[in-house]
This record gives sequence, C-alpha cells and structure tokens, in this order.
Amino acid sequence: MKLSFDNNNSNINFYFSFQCPYSFLAWIHLCKILKDIDTVTLKPLNIGLEAIGNNKYSFREYWGGERWLRLSKEAQSLGISISKPLKFVSEEIPAKSIPIYGESGAEYYISSVFKAVFSSNIDISITNTLRYFLQSEGNDSELILKASENPEFYKKYKEITELWTKNRIRLLPTIEIGKERLSGYLTRKQIENLLRSIIDSV
Repeated sequence: MKLSFDNNNSNINFYFSFQCPYSFLAWIHLCKILKDIDTVTLKPLNIGLEAIGNNKYSFREYWGGERWLRLSKEAQSLGISISKPLKFVSEEIPAKSIPIYGESGAEYYISSVFKAVFSSNIDISITNTLRYFLQSEGNDSELILKASENPEFYKKYKEITELWTKNRIRLLPTIEIGKERLSGYLTRKQIENLLRSIIDSV
C-alpha cells in the first residue's frame, strides 16, 4: 500500500475522524486489504467528527451503550479491543500532524492515534499527553511539536475539515474512488468489492 498526500495521484480518499469508531474499524479493514497492493494509493483525510455548522450530522449517538456492545464485538472479530471514549475533544493536534509523518510513517501514526482514543482513553487534544502515548508506541513524537509550530499545517487542517461541506460528505467514514463512494458502517467485503471493481477496470 502507498500512502499519498498529493491530490493529483491519490486513488482512494478516506474521510474519517479519530473519534469515529466506524472510521477506526474501516481503517483496519483498509490497511489489511491494501497491505499487498501497490497499484492503489490511499489518502487519509481527517475532517472531524461533526459537519461544520450543522448539528444534523451529529455523531453523538455513537456513545450509546447498546451500540458499543455491537462495536466491541465487531472489533474483537478484527483482533482489537475498543472501549467508549470518555468525552469528545478537539482533533486539531493529531489531525494537523498527519502530513508531517509522510508516506513512510503516516499509517502507523494514524493507527496509533486511533488506539489512543479507543483502547487507552488518551485525551488527544492535549499535546504532551498525546506525545507521551505516541512515544510509548514507538512513534517520533517530536513531529507533533514541529507541526504545532508551523502555521502551514494549521492551514491545511482547516482546509481539510471544510471538505465536510465542499465535498458533500454526509457520513463517516467515507471511501471515495473517482465517482464511487462507500459511507457509514463498512464491511471488509464491501470495501474489497469496490476496490476490485476499480482495479479490474484499470
């Protein structure tokens, strides 16, 4: 799998939030499916948990107990353990740091942040708290400081969150390949079928 941050050469756009459990599960599926595929590039776009200025698309229902029982069972089938986050927090710090990790480290970085939210109840809105967790996971935590100090990364972060409305995203996660989209709860089979149809047509 290739990770890309270039608008011109990305085959798959993956719109997600670090606090969306379905995004986490879809990310696990994508990483496993694309592990041995080098003809497809993946562009992860963190657009946050809620649509800007419109509460209609709130994802607060994720925190319901009954829903979490189903999500936990689904996660277990993928070999991971998840728990309900204690609260909603800002995703600015981890989201604007994604590009600085580059193609070699972004996949592991994103996976680690998901783990921080859903497996370790880490408050990802606090720089040092997130840094210490990433350090324990073997990530270069100093890159977060560099991203925080660079106004260009904040600008990119704001531009990406605006894709909620500009790209008419209605559900998270959303996988976009050309004009084709999959949104919401995504199974491995659904993702594989979409990728297969795209790859076979190339």
